[in-house]
Amino acid sequence: MDKNQQLELPVGIYSLKVLGGWKVITNNFSLILREINGETIIKPRETFWRIQSFAFGKRAKKIASVDIPKRATYEIEFLNPSDLKVKKSNLITLGFFQNYLPTNEIQICIE
Repeated sequence: MDKNQQLELPVGIYSLKVLGGWKVITNNFSLILREINGETIIKPRETFWRIQSFAFGKRAKKIASVDIPKRATYEIEFLNPSDLKVKKSNLITLGFFQNYLPTNEIQICIE
């Protein structure tokens, strides 16, 4: 999770996914998208159904959705990134033997 990362997004609704594992605990972690050279600030909405899938060849878990009202370049700001905890498997039996991934190895994707 790099700070001050910028991306251009067209109008639409996007999924916010955590890559690296299927056991995801968000705690107080969140993010906001700030429009560059504008006033728009977008806060993602947490999803009730956290769907597991694969993205970019890695385990992925949807944690939120983002509604982009206008095409613009946005800057991602992570709030409380150390509160995000991810384990590879969400099975209880395997969870005892797995450690949480280091924060610097957790990836977020918007698709």
